[in-house]
Amino acid sequence: MAGWRFRLQSIRRLDDPTLKYKSMRQGITALLSTLLLGFVSFSTLAEDTALPEKAAPLVNQIDDALFSKNTELDKAQHVLQEKQQTVANQQTELKRLRQQDKELSAQLNQTKKDLESAYQKMISDPKLDITSYQSTYQNAWSKYKQNQKSLFELDNKLEEQKGLLKDQETTVSLLKKNIADLQRNKLKARAKRLRIELLKEGTEKVSFTNRCHPSMTIAACEQQTIKLALQKAVKQFQTSLLNSVSESSVAMKNASKASLNIHVLQHQTVQSGFSDASRYQTVVEARLGARPDNAAPCQLLDIDAQYCIIDEQQPIQQEVAWFNLTLRSNLYDDQVIIDDVRYGHTPLTLTLSEGVHQVRIEKTGYIPYHTEIDLKSDSQLRAVLKEEHNQLKTGYAFADALSQDISGPELVTITQGKFFIGEHASTQVFLDHAFAISSTPITVGLFKAFVTQTGYRSDAELTKMCVAMINNQMTPQSGHYWRNPGFKQSSRSPVVCVSQNDAKAFTNWLSKQTGFKYRLPTEDEWEIAARAGTQTDYWWGDDFATGLANTGWSGSFWANKSTSPVKSFPANPLGLYDVVGNVWEWTSAPQGILKGGAWSFSPLNAVLYSQLFSEPSTAANYIGFRVVREIKE
Repeated sequence: MAGWRFRLQSIRRLDDPTLKYKSMRQGITALLSTLLLGFVSFSTLAEDTALPEKAAPLVNQIDDALFSKNTELDKAQHVLQEKQQTVANQQTELKRLRQQDKELSAQLNQTKKDLESAYQKMISDPKLDITSYQSTYQNAWSKYKQNQKSLFELDNKLEEQKGLLKDQETTVSLLKKNIADLQRNKLKARAKRLRIELLKEGTEKVSFTNRCHPSMTIAACEQQTIKLALQKAVKQFQTSLLNSVSESSVAMKNASKASLNIHVLQHQTVQSGFSDASRYQTVVEARLGARPDNAAPCQLLDIDAQYCIIDEQQPIQQEVAWFNLTLRSNLYDDQVIIDDVRYGHTPLTLTLSEGVHQVRIEKTGYIPYHTEIDLKSDSQLRAVLKEEHNQLKTGYAFADALSQDISGPELVTITQGKFFIGEHASTQVFLDHAFAISSTPITVGLFKAFVTQTGYRSDAELTKMCVAMINNQMTPQSGHYWRNPGFKQSSRSPVVCVSQNDAKAFTNWLSKQTGFKYRLPTEDEWEIAARAGTQTDYWWGDDFATGLANTGWSGSFWANKSTSPVKSFPANPLGLYDVVGNVWEWTSAPQGILKGGAWSFSPLNAVLYSQLFSEPSTAANYIGFRVVREIKE
């Protein structure tokens, strides 16, 4: 969205006789809906009754001229094609006549020689009849002369047709130039029409309910509520304005590219007061008008800036601008507070008035981010929240924010210490670092976001092969890959048919998106997280239990059929799901070690210390992965 401006000083009376109003549909912004407990909105937009003759009508006139010229061009091109065909036919005929000329010339020369030879014989034998030789020569001569005449006439006609063809080509070229000029003029006229349409003024009447902070005075609460109501009015006016223009669908599509500079020309509070102990409601009627930038019509129409007419701008007096502030942070599910108003979590774009604002972004377990921003134009702000010292605890769940409007995988923290792993938990290891591991295998939905943004092609796609377990045999399946593993999956299913290479590519993408180091877990990290402090074969005990995991022959709905959506079974004590069964999961081991068992393998293969060895390039419909995010303490 572009910046908006509003003017506190009245420029035109609300009862200006040059304007009349028409109803517009409600415009409710997603941003303000998070703040409202209930509201009623009304919108009116002034109708310009005196558009200049060279604005809106000009576009229609140019369209008529374009239609006429295009019709002329179609006819001219048809004539051109006919003349081109005529010239081509005559050139073909001329070529034939020239070839025939050579043949007739040869025949004439031969009959001439035959006749001369006959004359020589007649000298010796006066009774010799040479009439036939004479007749043959005369016929050859006649054909030759006729062909010469046809050649001459056709050559003249061809030159004439070439001249007519050149004239027609010039006609077509001029028509194309006229059409190009008209198309450019139409772009200018469209931009001019839109500029005039944007210079409308209108009234927005909005009701806004605000939950004020208990520490605020009544006056401060009232001012804050009025400001938020005006913010809503600006949004509604922009939507109404763009919906009212001639090319509304195009303008709405490109609204984020243009600066409309909407001014609140005048506003008055119609009704205000507390609806209960903490909720303050106000009804505001505001007179608004747009003062678009010179380039705004072209930006809204998505055409080159050269077609925008630069009008002389009237000086702006005592204006207060409204601009867009886009906020992002390195975390998901944080809280944005601006000037004591809570606006939800990042990523977030909202409209604020020009001037100084207090911005605070916070999340439990992190040092709050606080800054003062002097807003003078559309701006962006990225906050980096740092974890509070000595606050990291095992089992703490969080998620990093990605550059898209989605969060990264949910992560669970594990701190350093001594742990028991391996068969019968007989091996003691010391973990010298903290890390966070995804609470579930990476899902189809999140892997799809990675592929959509990067265009990545998995090993299974490149080789057109994904392995499946059929009759206890690992059998390559042609054409199967992560979107089509051989059974139906939802966005919440664990992604499969991914190699260790694919998994590493995904972790690299997460690292770039978040600014933190993501990777595959080591074998020890995976087992430490999966055991969650237990020392039994499964996190719940030494015996496999139905209803707790999706493995082959486990009695679950998905057993020996397909993967199950993540979180379909209980989590281990740390909050990790599917560490037993569902999919084998890649570790970072270069020799290709997988952990956890799968939907098509026996429950005995899903004990926490089990291993499956596979080439890093292998893709199978029973193999997925989860990720680790490194943590600096």
